[in-house]
Amino acid sequence: FESYLRSFPLCPVFSYIRYSQICAQVVRAAMKPQYKAEAERAAMATVKTVKPKKE
Repeated sequence: FESYLRSFPLCPVFSYIRYSQICAQVVRAAMKPQYKAEAERAAMATVKTVKPKKE
């Protein structure tokens, strides 16, 4: 399935990024309770994008 998504980057159903998010949610949901809390905290991390300045 992953190779299918990579071969069609403009797939109207969902992107590869959305696919990977769904997989991560499924993995976190299947974890044992003692590991689940830490994984959920890590999932709350945010990503900051910075555009380079044009000179």
